[in-house]
Amino acid sequence: MGNFLYSHLTFERDDVFNRKPFVESIMKLISEWGGEIFNERGALSVSVDSPWGTGKSSLIGMWANYIAEVPKYSRYKAIYYNAWRNNYFDDAFRPLAYELQSSDDGPHMEAFRKSSVELAKVLEEGSNGVLRALSRSNSTEGSGYFEGFRRISQVSEVFGKALAKLAPPNGKLLVFVDELDRCRPNFAVETLELIRHYLNSPDLVFIFTLDLAQFTHLVKTIYGYDTDAWGYLRRFFNISFRMPMPQIGKYVDNLLYKSIRDCDGLKEVKFSKHMADMYSFFGLPIRDIEKITTNFIVFYSMNRITRNPEKPGSMIRLLVYLYFMIIKYKYPDVCEGIMGRGGYHIEGDLVEGKYVLGRRYCGLGEVKDLLRTLQGSRMWDEDAGPGYIAEYLIPEIAPEARSIGQHISEAIELFAEVG
Repeated sequence: MGNFLYSHLTFERDDVFNRKPFVESIMKLISEWGGEIFNERGALSVSVDSPWGTGKSSLIGMWANYIAEVPKYSRYKAIYYNAWRNNYFDDAFRPLAYELQSSDDGPHMEAFRKSSVELAKVLEEGSNGVLRALSRSNSTEGSGYFEGFRRISQVSEVFGKALAKLAPPNGKLLVFVDELDRCRPNFAVETLELIRHYLNSPDLVFIFTLDLAQFTHLVKTIYGYDTDAWGYLRRFFNISFRMPMPQIGKYVDNLLYKSIRDCDGLKEVKFSKHMADMYSFFGLPIRDIEKITTNFIVFYSMNRITRNPEKPGSMIRLLVYLYFMIIKYKYPDVCEGIMGRGGYHIEGDLVEGKYVLGRRYCGLGEVKDLLRTLQGSRMWDEDAGPGYIAEYLIPEIAPEARSIGQHISEAIELFAEVG
């Protein structure tokens, strides 16, 4: 796990969503699987389901360190496999077998390496049709006809025995398979089926962190859109968990106030709560929230915004800038339409009619009212612009701007449209 981006995370320091109890319950199941309660043979496959950007990879980092630190799991080992990082391979077996070799360099590893190579060759031959030709070459002889299939059976049996020895004595080997739902359909489905058929050894635990709804689309791409994709996936996972969704308010509070040195004024007006409310309205995932909040922190710090936001109206003014950062990041075409002369209008309900404020793009009362006021000012009117900027925005930001549109554009111009 050393080369894993989130390998430094721990529950004690980084568990802002309080997901440790969730992991503890899964670990209890894992420790009992194959014993008296769950008398199952073969590997245990667990799916942890959650949408993209909700912190699945960071959970793995904390989870792996939890295993390493808790005494009762001292005989457990963890491996991280990022499927998407290996998505460019033609076959799914070789990168996964290679990652398994990082589990140990003990006396059993050489046998595993050799058996991995043999199985990789056989699988490659099978995919190229060589086995079919082999079985036809002596079609009048029964033994020759099934020689190719016999070879697969023999090689996979040797591989399975070598694989079983990778798990620590009286312990378990946990393999975290991450981002499989982001892979090419062929690669993703092949990975799942390889694990099911060839890596199904006792004392191995495969933990898949993925968006199951997204994965069903990959399955249907391979097997047809009439396929019962959910039924297909149930064949591969012994048990599925839904990762608890985070408390956005707590996350934003931690991210915002930990990063801004002088934040007493923001705390005074409970700015993080208003920020979280806006994120919730837009339905933003954690990954987007992190990026946009980081943008806002940089914006707040770079512009040396007055440290007295409890001044009447200051908090709403700040939320207007946050609103446009969200729109620019999440809906760049809409942002361009608002900022452009004669494009989208803020006030109204239907984006199809070039109105963006009412339903989808903003619903917070006071911010909505202020945006409506700004739109009514004729955003590109240079005569009225300075007066509106002074009354409703923060003129110290982009002080040379002569219109509302120019002011907003310059205020957020540093921030990228996509993450």
